[in-house]
Amino acid sequence: MFKLNTSLSPVIAISCILSSGCAVSLGVEVGEEHSEWEEEHEHEDERDEDDSAELKFRIAELEAESSIREAEASLRGAEAELMQAQKALEVFVEGGAPDRLREAELDVERSRVQLDEQRATLAQLESDYSRYGDDELAKQTADIVLNRHRARVRFQEVELGLAERALERMREMELPMESAELEAALESAEAAVEGAHMALEVAHIQSELDMRQAEEEFEGEHEEHDEDHGDEEDHEGDHE
Repeated sequence: MFKLNTSLSPVIAISCILSSGCAVSLGVEVGEEHSEWEEEHEHEDERDEDDSAELKFRIAELEAESSIREAEASLRGAEAELMQAQKALEVFVEGGAPDRLREAELDVERSRVQLDEQRATLAQLESDYSRYGDDELAKQTADIVLNRHRARVRFQEVELGLAERALERMREMELPMESAELEAALESAEAAVEGAHMALEVAHIQSELDMRQAEEEFEGEHEEHDEDHGDEEDHEGDHE
């Protein structure tokens, strides 16, 4: 059997004792530094979570405000279009339609007067040239002048017919159709304003719901954070 030599030199013994002490001291220091690093990073994570919750809440606020402003802008635009539609119908009823109808009536009256004048001129010329009888030169001159005025009478008869049909078309079709279009535009604008009012009300309600939900989530995250923090303090107290 081998015999264990228990007689160690003092230098070796002291070295072993110092080595053990250093090892214990080093382990304690490393453990403390690691614990401080974990606590620091936990605090950083908590700050990040708080910042993230606040950002989410701020985003919810901005989205709610944006939706309301958009609805208000739509309402203002709809109200402006309604005013334009009302003004257009008012101008048409009070001025546009009566003036255009009167102009068409004047065209008919003017054509009738001109036709009467052309017919009277032709009749006068026919009466004047009839007195020359068998004078060949006077007859040729009369034919040229009378044919020219007969053509003018025919032209004026056509113009009168066109003016009368234009007046009838304006009175029976064009003005009623335009009036109906303006009235339809006014009804559409009124409906748009009513819809914009409802959309604004919906935006307010939706914004209130979104903000309430965001606030609940924000408070919930804080409560959860506080509970976690309390549990950690309890664990630390138990360890102590």
